[in-house]
Amino acid sequence: MKIELVNRGTEGELVMDGRLDTNTAKEAEKIFLQMAERFDKLTLNLEHLQYVSSAGLRALQTGFLAMCRKGGKFQIKGVTPPVMEVFQITGFAGMITFI
Repeated sequence: MKIELVNRGTEGELVMDGRLDTNTAKEAEKIFLQMAERFDKLTLNLEHLQYVSSAGLRALQTGFLAMCRKGGKFQIKGVTPPVMEVFQITGFAGMITFI
C-alpha cells in the first residue's frame, strides 16, 4: 500500500492506494497516529483503496480515536463501493464523517 501526505497547514490529507490489510495495517496505524499528533483535521482519501480488512478497520479506528481525544476532526472521502460495503456491514460507517 502507498500513502501520500498532502499538507495544508493545520489540515492533512492522506491519499491511500492499494490494500489496507494485515500486511499494511501496522504501518498505516503508525502513520495515522503521527498525523493525529500533527494536524487538527485529518482527511483520508480512499479513492484508490481497493480493500480493507478487519486489521485495517482497527488501524482506522485507532486514528479516529486519536483525533477524537485531541478534539480534532477525522473524515474520509472518495470511498469505493467495496470499501464502503465493509464500512456499512461492520458499523464503521456510523462512526466516521464522510465528505
